[in-house]
Amino acid sequence: MVRARKHLHGVVVLLALAAGACGNSGDGGAVLTTTTAPPESTTTAPPESTTTAPPESTTTAPPESTTTAPPESTTTAPPETTTTTAPPESTTTTAPPETTTTTLPDPRHEFVSLDGVPGVTDEEIRFAVIGLRSNNPLGTCVLDCYLDGINSYFEYRNAEGGLFGRDLVIHEELDDELLQNQVRALEVIAGEDSFAAFSATLVATGWGDLDEAAIPTFVWNIHAAESANRFNIFGHIPAMCAECTQRHVPYLAKLAGATKVASLGYGISENSKVCAQSVSDSIDRYSAEIGAEMAYFNDDLDFGLPNGIAPEVTAMMGAGVDFISTCMDLNGMKSMAQEMKRQGMDAVLYHPNSYNHPFVAEAGDLFEGDYVAPQFEPFEADSGNELAAAFEAQMATGGRDLSELAMIGWINAHTAFEALLGAGPEFDRASVIADMNSRTAWDAGGLIAPIDWTRQHVPTTPDDQSNGPRLECAASLRMTGGAMETVADPATPWICWDNVDQEWSEPQQMSFGG
Repeated sequence: MVRARKHLHGVVVLLALAAGACGNSGDGGAVLTTTTAPPESTTTAPPESTTTAPPESTTTAPPESTTTAPPESTTTAPPETTTTTAPPESTTTTAPPETTTTTLPDPRHEFVSLDGVPGVTDEEIRFAVIGLRSNNPLGTCVLDCYLDGINSYFEYRNAEGGLFGRDLVIHEELDDELLQNQVRALEVIAGEDSFAAFSATLVATGWGDLDEAAIPTFVWNIHAAESANRFNIFGHIPAMCAECTQRHVPYLAKLAGATKVASLGYGISENSKVCAQSVSDSIDRYSAEIGAEMAYFNDDLDFGLPNGIAPEVTAMMGAGVDFISTCMDLNGMKSMAQEMKRQGMDAVLYHPNSYNHPFVAEAGDLFEGDYVAPQFEPFEADSGNELAAAFEAQMATGGRDLSELAMIGWINAHTAFEALLGAGPEFDRASVIADMNSRTAWDAGGLIAPIDWTRQHVPTTPDDQSNGPRLECAASLRMTGGAMETVADPATPWICWDNVDQEWSEPQQMSFGG
C-alpha cells in the first residue's frame, strides 16, 4: 500500500467537515423487530331480533239484514251486526342501550401557567438557534438551511394549535461566524430568554457550556468529541466512535466490484484524519469478505486542494485503485473527480458530504455511479413515512428548498417537541431532558435509525462496544444522471447490520417508524 503525506501550508481552519462520514451513520438503538400478525378476530353475530307479526285482523261480516213486512207504514230497522275482533298486541323488541363514548382531551392542548421557567410565557415556548452563516470555509448553506427546517416544523405544529396552549417560536437567531460558537452559547445562557437551544456549526466550542448549564440542546451532530458524554445534548445521531470499523463503506466497495481501495483525508482536521484511518481499518478487516484490499492511503491533503490533486490521482492510478473513499468536503470531491476525468482514471467515489441536489445536478455525469449516504431517510425513499411527507409539504408551503440541513433542523425540532410533550404541561428543562433520556428506541418518527438515549450519550470504543448501536445502518444512494436513487428498495431504504458481533454479513433492508 502506498502511503503519502505532505506538510500543511500554514492554513489553520478548525473544521468538523468529515465527522458525519465517520460516525455510525443512523446509529441504531433498537433490536430488529419481527412482528407476528395477530390471529383474525372472531366475532359472533348476535341473534337476529324476532318480532312476532300480529295476526291479520278478523272482521265478522254482518248477517244479511232481514226486513219483515209490517203492517202498513211500519218498518223495523235491522240492528247493526258488524263485529270487529281486535288483533292481539304485537311483540316488541327492546333496543340495546346506546353506547356512550368519552372523548379524552388532547394532552397537547392542556394549558398550565408556569412561573420561573426560562423562555416560557403564557403564549410562547422560545428557542435559540446558534449556527454558522458568516466565514463558512465550505461555502455551503448551514444556518439558513437549518432554520428552514426548524421554522417549517414550528409552523406545522403551530397550525395544529401549538403545544400546551403556546406557540413554538425562534426567539434568538445567532450567527457564530465560525469561531464564536462558545461566545454565542454564553449569551444564550446569560440571557435566560430561551427555553432550549438548537445548533448547527463546524466548530462546536459552546456545546459544553450549554450542557453544563443544563439547557436542552438539539444539534447537527457531526462532532464526536463535543457531543460525547454530554447528557443534555441530543443529536440527529448519537455520540460517535470515529475510530471504530464499520461495514458500510466496505459493502459499497463490494457493490462497485472494486478490488483496490484508497482512503483520503485532510491533514488540517483531526476528524478527517481519524475518519480516513477508520475507513482503511474497515477495508482491512473485511477484505476477505468483500474481495478488495487497501492500495493507497493519504490523510495529509491540504484543505481546499489549493495545489490541486494531480499527483495523488496519478499515484492512485499507478496503484490500480478502482474505489476511493474520502473524508472531504463536497468541493474537494468535485476537484478530485475533475482531475480523475482529466487523467482518464475510472474509479467509483464515496462522498460523505455531497447530499446536495443542486450540486449533484450541476455536476451532471461527473459523479456517475458514485455513492453518498445521508444520515436520515433520504428524499428519494418511498416508505410512506408521514413525517417525511409533512416535511416536504410544509417546506413547499413556505417556499423553501429541500436540503440536508433543513431535514436536520426538522428532526431536531421534532425531538424537542416530543420531549416537551412527554414531559407534560407542567414541564421545565429538567423534565424535558429526563423524558428524552428515558427513550430506548428514538427514531424521530422513522426519519433516523433508532437511538437508545439511555446508553448512547457515551460513545463506544474499538475495545468496548457496550454503548454501541444495536444496528449499524446507512441510507445509501447511487448518483446517476445528475440525480440520486436509493441502493435499497425505496420502500425500505436503510441498509442495516446487526451489531451483536460486528462480523461480516449481508445487510438487511429496513425502514423505521412503522
